[in-house]
This record gives sequence, structure tokens and C-alpha cells, in this order.
Amino acid sequence: MRARAVVGWVCVVVAGTAAAAVPVDLSKYDPQCGVRVEADAGAGKVRASWSGARERFAVTFDFNGGPLVSVIEAGGDDGGMRVLGRDVDVKYVVTTGSRTQPKVGIYKFVFFDKPASRKTERHEAVLKLERVRVESRPGEAAVAVSTISAGPFSGELVFHFYDGSPLVRVEAAMGQDRPDLAYIYDAVLTGPFENVSWEKVEGGMDRVKPGGAMRPAAVRYRTILGEGESGTVAVFPPPHAFFFPRDRTDNFGFAQVGMVDGKAAFGLRQDPAGGGAFVPWFDAPPGRVQRMGMFLLLSRQGAREALEEVKRYTHGDSFKPVDGRVTFTSHWHSRLTVGEEAGKGVAREFAGVMKAMNVNVVHLAEFHGDGHPYEAGDVRLKEMREMFGICRKFSDEKLLLVPGEEGNKYLGQRVAPKGQHPGHWMYLFPREVYLRWVHPEGRPIAEEVPPYGKVYNVGSEGEMIELLEKEHGLAWTTHPRIKASYMTPDAFKDEPFYRSGVWLGAAWKAMPADLSNDRLGVRGLDLLDDMSNWAVGAPVEQKKYMPGEVDVFEIDHTHELYGHMNVNYLRMAKVPAYEDWSGVLEVLRRGDFFVSTGEVLIHSFDLDAAAGKVRAEVEWTFPPAFAEIVWGDGAAAHHRRVELAGRKEFGRERFEWPVETKAAKWVRLEVWDVAGDGAFTQPAWVDVGR
Repeated sequence: MRARAVVGWVCVVVAGTAAAAVPVDLSKYDPQCGVRVEADAGAGKVRASWSGARERFAVTFDFNGGPLVSVIEAGGDDGGMRVLGRDVDVKYVVTTGSRTQPKVGIYKFVFFDKPASRKTERHEAVLKLERVRVESRPGEAAVAVSTISAGPFSGELVFHFYDGSPLVRVEAAMGQDRPDLAYIYDAVLTGPFENVSWEKVEGGMDRVKPGGAMRPAAVRYRTILGEGESGTVAVFPPPHAFFFPRDRTDNFGFAQVGMVDGKAAFGLRQDPAGGGAFVPWFDAPPGRVQRMGMFLLLSRQGAREALEEVKRYTHGDSFKPVDGRVTFTSHWHSRLTVGEEAGKGVAREFAGVMKAMNVNVVHLAEFHGDGHPYEAGDVRLKEMREMFGICRKFSDEKLLLVPGEEGNKYLGQRVAPKGQHPGHWMYLFPREVYLRWVHPEGRPIAEEVPPYGKVYNVGSEGEMIELLEKEHGLAWTTHPRIKASYMTPDAFKDEPFYRSGVWLGAAWKAMPADLSNDRLGVRGLDLLDDMSNWAVGAPVEQKKYMPGEVDVFEIDHTHELYGHMNVNYLRMAKVPAYEDWSGVLEVLRRGDFFVSTGEVLIHSFDLDAAAGKVRAEVEWTFPPAFAEIVWGDGAAAHHRRVELAGRKEFGRERFEWPVETKAAKWVRLEVWDVAGDGAFTQPAWVDVGR
């Protein structure tokens, strides 16, 4: 095929009928983008070719009525191209269900739902070849094929190619118009792949010859690999965006293998019902395009070597160490105390999982549905002592387990609707603190109770605030504006405890899931901006911050945990000792940390208000997509998007961007990659008192 820089329409004719001509729009394609796209009208084909770090790749599309992808190739310095797969198709299945609103309160965001418990419909996507659109940005090209439809959804099947990368991002970019709809999707490749491989959850590779109906496969690293003629095509999802929030992170078999239409098939699947009492699926707001994605990694190597390439994008499902930073995670209902009392040995397993992921400080949320948190006697104190002992036993120079609980009483009770609790919140003390969640009549708020020492009896908002102040603790809203905290912290933002220094702010998590957004956790990010604007013109104690949280229950090493994870990188020289972790609270109070899903790291972020600039040093694994500079004036938040296209994968760079500072009171930064992974800083304050 001859390379052509064509602007306009190229007619690709489907063999056998002129009426089936498929127009190819190249008007938005620039041959200088780094990905070469050629349209051969006579052959009815489009070929995309590009270079990786050490190899060359090509994908050829065929619009003659057969499999969509006629050949996938890879080549090296030897000059020849090897075939990784022939006659490959992409198959999507979308399962739709209803979204119900909770009966209590006004929920803007829904988690307490389980569409699988009601009527659902399964829709196999149909691709009707009507037109092809080729677009490019620096370092990237996309081939979009229309029209793909699945039940109420319709749109384009899009293939993204990146200069310098072995990745192909595939997405069914489809929208729908029904209200209150939730969905999940499966995505697979079909073709003459001789073997399909994956790493088992207990380690070691499994290798099968595809046959029979599609069946789930519980894999590590979310990756399943098809071995072709001369190499491997790995299939894996966006590491975090593929996983809507659940209470449980068990590996429900998020990959699948079998036969479809007489061909080998392998790829991704969603489990419709597993994961706890609430399994909410993805949101699908009417009129917005959902980008149902999967990644292909092309390799001339075998399955084991190709999997090692995939693992690089998530640092092997761990959080990369950063000099001068300690990783901190919060909100773990891992039930270590009751589990250890029952002889289950869960604490050692839990500590091992955290260490394997390079998580340094873990803030527990014990006795959430277990234990005796509201018992006024010795049973409660024994359980707290057991929790402290577990944390002490499994803490060392690499890992600190911090005791903690998630509360749902007292703070905000005065403004809560009658009969409801005021939302959930975490407490964090700098050392061991014994407390009962009840205050027996006639007992002081603090008393000496042998052999435990000082014990606090808490029975009101005022007593909880007194405890936090005396012990120099912090508290913040968990899952704000959703779940049981649907009305907070908004409902109590004017309360004295919120406006005091004991209240840190609220926590961030990628919840709910809506694949029409290219930023995860928009709910939390919008709240961070609101809290920052609420603080403008107020004393310094009203500066609020947003650490990341995880909020899941028991885990073990077989779980698909990384997809649900985020972590906070605190500016600290080393992991604190168990006896005193007050340094963690000091860093949180200063907002001297950034939150990351792991693939994007913000090594530094500085605001030069006088010069009207922000400077940042950023590192990434997947090709970066964009940065978002956000600033507020006390009334609204303003966003400036900076495109990062053209930068290759596995990079690190210092940036300097202009920012409006005349009216700005605070500025923060977000950075996101093409997989939807990202990181964000806390607000840098210009002059909160003016």
C-alpha cells in the first residue's frame, strides 16, 4: 500500500457490491502524528503502523464483510514483520439493568443498588459497516468504525494507536437515551489463536486450547493472553476504570476464554452479582458517550514475557517507592481483630498483601459490622486491646498498621434528619487511644481503667470533639455525598466542629463509576473544590483536604485488589514507628501529599503566585492524556485543561504552566493518562485570609 496524506473522503468498497462502499474520512488525520494510517480503496482496507520502543507494529482492518482485523503484526530490527493474529474480530456484550434511587433522602450519587437482582437484558453488540473516521493528535491516531450498537447503546468502535508503545486501546464508544439505566460490559477477541494463557491467582501460568462455551478465568494482573503464529496478543482492561465500586474485592473471574462462532475467544468479563450486598454496575447518564475499553499489548515474545510487559504499566500491581514519600491508605474493614480472635490468621495475610503492594501506612476501620463497638464494659476494651496488639505485632520499618474505626454517630447529629445518622466518618489518633462509643451515666468522660489505662466514654458530639482535641486527633467524612454520607459534609459545613482544626475534610474514591468521564472520582474532586471555596476568607483551620480511601472488607492475596486501590503519597522521610505516628497527622493537616491510582506520580507541585505559574514534575507509565489545573476564587472552581498528547509512555518531565492568580485563592493539579488512571494534589493556597 502507498502512504497517502489524504484530506477528505476515501471510499473503501466492500467486495461484491458497490452499494456497500464504506467511506473513510481522513480529514482530521495528520501523517506527522507518529502513526501511519493508509487507506487502500481498491482492497477495502485500512492499515495503521507505528513504532514501539524496540519493535514495529501494524494492524490492518478489512471492510469486505469478514473479520474486522485481517492481520496483526510485529517486527524488530531484523526487518521482517511477524504475524501475531489473523482474521481477528472484537466482540462486545452489554448487559443492561435498571437503576433505582434509595427511598431515604436525596441521593445525587447511588451506590446502594444491585441491578442484577432485577430484570436484566443481555445485548450482543452488532457492528454495521457504514463509515470509518481517522483522527490524530501528536503521537496518537485513532480509527473509528461506525456503527456499533448493543441494545439501547449505539456509537463507534474505536482503535487508538500510540507512537512508541505496543498498546492498542479499543473502546466501544456508545451512548444511550434511557433514564435510570445501569450496565456492565464484556469484551473479547476472536480468531485462530492456538493457545490462551494467564497467570493463576496462586501463581504459575495456565495454558489452554480454547474450546466449548465461554467460561470465566480468575487471572492475576487482569490479563489474558492469546498466542498467535509468531507472538502474543495480551488483553487487559484499564486497571482502575474497569472496576465499579464493590464492598468486596474477591477475584470473580474478570477474564474469560472459550469459543465464539467456532473461533477461539478470550478477553474481559464483568461479574454481575458478586461483591457484597450492593453491586451497583456502571452509571449511564442519557446523552453521554460511555467508553467501554480494553487494551491490547502486541508482542513477538511468548505469553510469560508479554505478561511481564503488561505488568510494567502498574509496577507489578504495586505503588512505586518515591524518595521522601511514604504511602498511606485508609478505610479498611478487614476485620483483623475478630478474625484473629477466631484463629483465622487474617492479620498476617493482610500485612503480607500490603507489603507486596508497597503500602507503608495502613489506617484500619475495625468493628464495622463486627465486634462490640457500643458495649460499655470490658468486652469492648478487650477488643480494642486486641486491635492495638495486632497493629503492634505486624508493624515494622516497612509497614505501620494504624488502629482506627469508622464512626456513624455524634458528629453532625444535630443537623441530621430525624431518625437518621449524620453520615460516616473516620477518626485518626497519633497513638493508641481507648474509647467507648457510649457514656454510662455517672462516669466521667475520661477515666483510668486497669489494666488499659485512660479510657474515654463518648456519648455526644461535644464529648467526641473534646476527645479529638485532647488527643490531637483528626476526623473526616468517608464516602462523602454517597452511600450513608449522601448529605455530608455539606449539611454540617457551618458547624463549629467542621470549621475547627480537628476536621480534615473528606475522602476520595473512584465512586460511582461512569465511563463517560475521563477523570475518575469526579464526585470527590468537585467536593474538594467546594470545600476549598468554603474556606476562602476564613481562618487557617478551615483549609480542608482530601486523602484517598479504599473502603473494602476482608482481603487476601488472591483478590483483585489493585483495581480498587488508590494511595496517598505523604511527604515523610520514613515510616513512623508504632509508638508514635503523629507525623502522619502533621502531613495530613498540611495537605502535603498527593493521591494516585499508582500509574501517575506527581513528584513536585509548586505555585508561584507572583509569576502566575504552576510548576510540576510528573511521571507516568501509560501514555499521558491531559493535565487539569483547577483554581477557585471563593465562589466557583475554574478548570484549565492542558493536553499532554505526544509524550511517550514511561516518561518523566518537568512542566511549567500559566495560571490565573489575580482572583485565585487556591490552585491544585490533576494529571490523567489514556487508561483513566491519575493523580491529584491538594490545594496550594494563594491567600486564604484575604
